[in-house]
Amino acid sequence: MRLVHFVNTAFLALLLGGCTVPSRPAAQAVHDLGVLEAVATPAGTALLRSVDVQPAPWLAGTAMGYRLLQIQPTRRQAYSESRWAAPPAQLVELALRRTLGAGQGSCRLRIELDEFAQVFETDTLSRGVIEARASLLTQRGEQVLASRAFSISLPAATPDAAGGVAALQAASRALGRELTGWLNGLSQQESPQGMPHKSGALCAT
Repeated sequence: MRLVHFVNTAFLALLLGGCTVPSRPAAQAVHDLGVLEAVATPAGTALLRSVDVQPAPWLAGTAMGYRLLQIQPTRRQAYSESRWAAPPAQLVELALRRTLGAGQGSCRLRIELDEFAQVFETDTLSRGVIEARASLLTQRGEQVLASRAFSISLPAATPDAAGGVAALQAASRALGRELTGWLNGLSQQESPQGMPHKSGALCAT
């Protein structure tokens, strides 16, 4: 009789244990690119009407991606306890609109974002990497006035998610500066007659 009671008790304990509500997973840390500083719009970038950043398919979500070059260089991985507040393309677009002052000109700037990740060369050495292709388009249609590829790579201070966020924040600002320089250079190019281009002429439809 005692044996039966013991078996029943053990079975009840197992049953109750199986019904225990699992503990909630730790909440993910949500990151963006930080406070965006106001930047005076350079004269050459006044030709922009809009800035549109289009992500590659693997950058469509909010996962915070990284690569381990020394182990699996072709595999994309993601931090389990950290993520972006929005897809990287949206974060970069917001930063670039702030930097480039889009909205007053007649051209469209389209950015194709191919990479936005923390890349580990060793266990302790990593960098924030942005790969993008920029196209300056007319106000309407798909006529490309100029295009250029950009590759930004800046070291991360620490080999973790926080270090990756800081490095990619700095890389986003560097991308904005390089785009500004490129656009200003386009606006100052000489015409076949030897006269400097004006923004309106460069972006004439």
